[in-house]
Amino acid sequence: MLKLQAASLDWALAHVQWYGDTDVFPVPFEYDAIEHDWVNVKASLLDADVLQWTTRPQRILLSPKNKTGFRVITQLDPLDFIVFASLVREIAAELETRRVPVPENRVFSYRAAPLADGQLFSPVTGYRQFLDECSKKLRANPRTLFVATTDISDFYARIYHHRLENALHTATTKTNHVRAIMQLLSGWNGTETFGIPIGSAPARLLAESTLADVDEALLAAGVDFIRFNDDYRIFAETYEQGYRAVTYLAETLYRNHGLQLQPQKTKVYQVEAFRQKFLVTPLDREMDSLHEKFEQLADELGLNDWYEPIEYDDLDDDQKAAIDSLNLAELFREELQEDEPELPILRFVLRRLSQLGDGTLVDDIISSLDKLHTALPDICRYIQSLRHLDPVGKSALGARMLTLLSGSVVSELPYHRMWILDLFVHSREWDNESKFFALYGTETDPACRRNLILAMGRAHQAHWFQSQWRTLFDQPHWPRRALLAGGSCMPPDARRHWYRSVESQLDVLELAVMRWARQHPFL
Repeated sequence: MLKLQAASLDWALAHVQWYGDTDVFPVPFEYDAIEHDWVNVKASLLDADVLQWTTRPQRILLSPKNKTGFRVITQLDPLDFIVFASLVREIAAELETRRVPVPENRVFSYRAAPLADGQLFSPVTGYRQFLDECSKKLRANPRTLFVATTDISDFYARIYHHRLENALHTATTKTNHVRAIMQLLSGWNGTETFGIPIGSAPARLLAESTLADVDEALLAAGVDFIRFNDDYRIFAETYEQGYRAVTYLAETLYRNHGLQLQPQKTKVYQVEAFRQKFLVTPLDREMDSLHEKFEQLADELGLNDWYEPIEYDDLDDDQKAAIDSLNLAELFREELQEDEPELPILRFVLRRLSQLGDGTLVDDIISSLDKLHTALPDICRYIQSLRHLDPVGKSALGARMLTLLSGSVVSELPYHRMWILDLFVHSREWDNESKFFALYGTETDPACRRNLILAMGRAHQAHWFQSQWRTLFDQPHWPRRALLAGGSCMPPDARRHWYRSVESQLDVLELAVMRWARQHPFL
């Protein structure tokens, strides 16, 4: 038997509230319901034997990895995620101890440093420090004339479960935790014995544990390397030495884990060519400058969080001048003129303008989706942030977004359609409510249909929900919870009767949704 600790469950909920459950899907409304009913949900989870936990359906979609590449992404059921995150939290310290120590400046990705507020990873060790260490090593050793670069092909998707299990058993004495984690992975993956969830923080720590033995093997072989996630840099005095190290890495990855290197990203560079390509690119300089300027501005404004809204009209003249000097909109437009615009710059600008609620770029974005579609989640968050548009402007923009659901580059993937429809899940301010029912009739993807259910609830289409209650339990878990939430738009008596009639058949998460919806009806 294995039961989770109360502090771990509290941490897992805090983690979702602060960091989200994944960086590739919108955060499900269920977490608001779980927080509202935490006393009951937590009691149920504390009582559960996690070794007997039955996984629930996850959401699986194809998303763009770059302009022409794709990857499969997953979003776990909210209760599964809380259980998974809690399990990983309880062994995080041991997993971290098993890795190459931070002071050795070898591994810079996802260093476990949990805090009660939901933090899992250290905020002071990351990709920027990885790049800085490259420069330091080149300055420190003039005999380094070559740098090999490579990364692992389809890393998360190809992690073999039995090899991950061996890595976890090596790192922790909590064998029941390992057993429970492997049972969760098996439940999510069915007959497949490889792959871990993509986009969630707890899964990242598992992936790091998988590579711990590879890091040790490289060090034992005298390979001078640093790593961020699946991205390696190997420092050598000769081309042959660099090539030999990459060969050893490839052999170790395949022999220990059945993993392979990406051939198109594997190369041995002369130092100057490496510097030009990876360390002193115009993009790096521009991004460093932008981040530095915004950090200074954030300090001046007293922001606790980089993503706090900023009311431009409330700033003093110097602060307005500092924002204006960034020329964010113009920077975005200049980047759009490039054949291959740099997405890090575009995303940075979108996130900063989101804070300001500045709608300057809407027309540029919609007319350039052929170049921007891989950044659609950032675009949708940007549009949701436009708090200064009047109702007529929001209605018109909502209509423009709905037209993208057919005949556009972002209409092809359900992933993109889901993000567009998410705009209408949270409020009625984007109007166009008369179109939802017809869209529901033609939409085939479950994630998109779920968003339309929630949108119809926001739109107070009570007549539709009144026709659904008899078939509630014919629906899979995700749309069933959307129906329970959206049904709160019905008149109080009808809503009360519906909830009372189904209450005895609801599971713990559905009960939380119902209780939350009773207190927070879609009005």
